[in-house]
Order: sequence, then structure tokens, then C-alpha cells
Amino acid sequence: MATNTYSHSGIGAAVLRLEDDKFLRGAGRFVDDIEIPGALHCHIVRSPYAHARIRSIDTVDACAATGVVAVFVGADMAADRVGPMLCMWLVTGVDGKLAVEPPRWALARGTVRHVGEPLAAVIAQSESEAIDAGEHVIVDYEQLPAVTASDAALADGAVQLHQDAPGNICFRFARGDSETVAAAFAGAT
Repeated sequence: MATNTYSHSGIGAAVLRLEDDKFLRGAGRFVDDIEIPGALHCHIVRSPYAHARIRSIDTVDACAATGVVAVFVGADMAADRVGPMLCMWLVTGVDGKLAVEPPRWALARGTVRHVGEPLAAVIAQSESEAIDAGEHVIVDYEQLPAVTASDAALADGAVQLHQDAPGNICFRFARGDSETVAAAFAGAT
């Protein structure tokens, strides 16, 4: 019978968990458990479509709902000159150019490009009031063709998601020595 003599430390090593007991007993504490007097709650209204033009967003009824303090949409952020979310680092492609970085807005502006893209932020006195008011945000969409697979996004005539990234390519990345790899494959049996 073989015995397991495997011993490993560092990345990938098993780690003894010390926190499980409190979670198994229902005594864990999470950020959502923290209650601060007077704190407001935010509910994000999200797109049900993978690709659509936003014709309009009506927040009148949501703003009038019980407990609502404010409702924000992309146009509000634009009016406040809030810019797009930026990448933490820029990637250089094999052509030596920086990757194309289409704008990513905290709240969609003009077009949604994935299911779940945030459209509106409803701020209310309680979580349930924020969620209920979110049901009153009315969005008029013009559904656009969607592409849901990477290979389909690269095909000729594929739906163009960002005008800044022709062919749906932000950059091409390569790692290693392609000539050495090609030679190794060429000489393989």
C-alpha cells in the first residue's frame, strides 16, 4: 500500500481554515450585517439585455416612491462630469500599441453591452424601499443584435460592440518565443 508523502508549502498548499466554526454555527459577521444609524441603501437597476440602445429612462415614479432619497442614471453622472472607470494598468499589444480601452461607465450611457449592466442607482431609507422603487424605473430599449461567444465576436460581419475597437479586438497579446515554439512543433513526431 502506498503512503502519501506529499508535503507542500506555499502557493497551492492546503491551508488550515480557522473561521469555519462560526459560519457553521450561524455566528459569522458580514458587511451586510453592519447597521449604521441613518445609513441609506442603494439598489442597482440592471439591463436584462446583452446589447441594446437606451432610448429613455423614466425615473419619475421611482423618485416618488416611499423612502426614496434619490435616483441616479448615466445622464446625471455625465452632468456631474463623472468620467469612465479606468483600467488599473494599460496593456501593450504585440504591435507595440496600447490596448484600446472603450469607456466603461458606472451607469450605462446610451448603450448597454451586457446583461446586468448597471442603468440606475436607487437610494432609499431601507433596502426594501430601494428594491421596490427600482421596479418603477422604466427603461425604453431598442434591442440590438448581440454576440455571445468570443469566436463569433471575431468573425467577419460580427456585431461591433465598441466603435473604438474595430473587429471587437482591444489588443492582441503574445507571450513566449513564437519562433522557438513553431520550430519545436515542426520538428515533433
